[in-house]
Amino acid sequence: MKICLVGPTEAPEDSSGEAFAALLRPSFDKVLRSDTEVIPKNLRIALRTDHPLDFAHPYFVFLDTRAIIEAFIEAENEGFDAAWINFFADAGVNEARSVVGIPLVGPAESTMLLAYQLGRKFGLVAPNMPGAISFLEEIVRTHRLEDRCSGMRVHKGPFLEVLMKGIENPNSVADVVAEAARELVADGADVVIVGCCGLAPICGMAGFNKITVSGQDVPILNPTMVAAKTAEMLVDIKKGIGLPIPSRAGLRALPSREDLTRVRSYFGLPT
Repeated sequence: MKICLVGPTEAPEDSSGEAFAALLRPSFDKVLRSDTEVIPKNLRIALRTDHPLDFAHPYFVFLDTRAIIEAFIEAENEGFDAAWINFFADAGVNEARSVVGIPLVGPAESTMLLAYQLGRKFGLVAPNMPGAISFLEEIVRTHRLEDRCSGMRVHKGPFLEVLMKGIENPNSVADVVAEAARELVADGADVVIVGCCGLAPICGMAGFNKITVSGQDVPILNPTMVAAKTAEMLVDIKKGIGLPIPSRAGLRALPSREDLTRVRSYFGLPT
């Protein structure tokens, strides 16, 4: 099985993406089967890693989304069995499902639905950057899970400072996430989600996946891990029993080849 790992940032044309993937592999290596191969895909024109705060701005994310959708289309054409976007906004997933025939996974959707199964209420640790809480609130509303979300907390320390320090010392990120997680549990969360696909993989590097509160274990969900395993599961189900994934009813009905070619040509996209 081949799963495409789409990153939401621009990377050099001669880059294999393995440096990026190496940061993420501790998140999913222990949960995926040995015969599942995860291959990163770079975006040609997209937001850049040197300005990570751009990912909290709705207009900038909108511009990035088209490149992500094109990456999903390419993944299917290149023979991948599934793909996921390593961006907690799930950018491009819903739109691409209407034209792509392989399972596509968004980390926010898949992780919140898993949390729904593990506890009555989940809380989200938000990256400490402008607009992060509003950004996560909109994601929760999009998936109509407001009644299952107990609240959100930003971690202590500026996001960029915490992120850069965490790449050198993953336990430092685990510590600040654990502190915010304890506050969320005190607020009523049964499960805690790291609401950032930059910080969550660093928690994966630290092997951080639970906290203990009053002698009881509380799950800390890493959306990169959940998205990867969800993609693998969907492929198994699709191949095993032929279940149609995604459904083609309603808004996800495939357009005709003629209509797809015609509309893409309006925007100068490959046909």
